[in-house]
Amino acid sequence: MITGFGVVGFVPSTARAGLSLGADMNVGVVTTGSGPLGDVGSGLGGRIGYRANLGPFTITPELGGSYLRLNAIETPMRGVAGARLSLRGMVQPTIFAHYGIAIVQQDVRGPTYDLGGAIDLSAAIVRVGVHAGYVAVQSTSDRGTYSVYTPLEWVELGLHAGLGF
Repeated sequence: MITGFGVVGFVPSTARAGLSLGADMNVGVVTTGSGPLGDVGSGLGGRIGYRANLGPFTITPELGGSYLRLNAIETPMRGVAGARLSLRGMVQPTIFAHYGIAIVQQDVRGPTYDLGGAIDLSAAIVRVGVHAGYVAVQSTSDRGTYSVYTPLEWVELGLHAGLGF
C-alpha cells in the first residue's frame, strides 16, 4: 500500500501551465578572466517563463537577462534561454541551466552558460529564495576585434523573488 502511494505521487498529474516572473540580485566572484581574479561585483537579472506543474515537479522553460559589474574591465550583460526544475511544495529545491550570448565589454561578445541551484519559499503566487551558480562566458574561435579571447568565469550568489500566475 505504501508503494502504491509512492508511485501515485510520482505519476505526472494533468499539467497546469502559468506565467512565471522573477528578479535577481547577484554578487559574483571572478575565478577566470582578463581582470583581477577574486574581484567581487554585483548586478541584477530578470526572467520570464512558462511554468508547468507535473506531479511533484515544476518545469519552467524561461528567457532571462542580467547585468553584472565584476570589475573595471569586465561587465557582462547576458541574454539566455534555459530551464528550471523544482520540487513542488512550500520549500522548493531547484536546479537550473541556461545558455545564450554575453557582451563582456563594449562590443566584445561570446557564448555564455550557467548552472546552479536554488532554494525557494513559496506562498500562493509569491516565491522568494537564494541561489548559487557557476557562470561562464566562453572564448570564441573568431579572433576578430569583437571576440572574447580569455574565458570569463565567476561564481554567483544571490537573492531572488518571483511571481507565478
